[in-house]
Amino acid sequence: MNSKYTKWQNQMKEVTLPKWEELPKFDLYMDQLVAVVNEAIGPLGMDTVTKSMVNNYVKNKATFAPVKKKYQTVHVADIIIISLLKPVFSIKDIRQGIDEVTKQQFPKQAYDEFIEMLVQRLHHIADGEQVQHDGTDIENLLSAIADTIVNRLIANEIFADMTHE
Repeated sequence: MNSKYTKWQNQMKEVTLPKWEELPKFDLYMDQLVAVVNEAIGPLGMDTVTKSMVNNYVKNKATFAPVKKKYQTVHVADIIIISLLKPVFSIKDIRQGIDEVTKQQFPKQAYDEFIEMLVQRLHHIADGEQVQHDGTDIENLLSAIADTIVNRLIANEIFADMTHE
């Protein structure tokens, strides 16, 4: 493999995503929300989030409306998850998935479990390890979704590498 791809693999070993406790515990205005989310997903090289996108997510009920134009921790978590899943799933499916998972787990628990799975997979891209998860349907669903995101990132990076040779 090209050294650019190897460099990217090594960068993924260093990626961290914020756990629930690391998300802001105070209300944010739109500009602050967008900045926090983009800082979180930036190392993955994913599309940046814009104010228009957040407004669209609220309009389409992917996340609930802000309270007096202020966004809470759950909004930040929702927008991070939506940003990670949007390239692979429809907004409607993402919201349904979040709702289904949070019927069985508190949002904090579900968010942290997914973030842990995703980061673990990102850290193992270079060694080709696939982390197996034999658990509940929810755990298996979250595991499969995390695999989907990582595989999409790998495919994009390999394609970019191939087209720039």
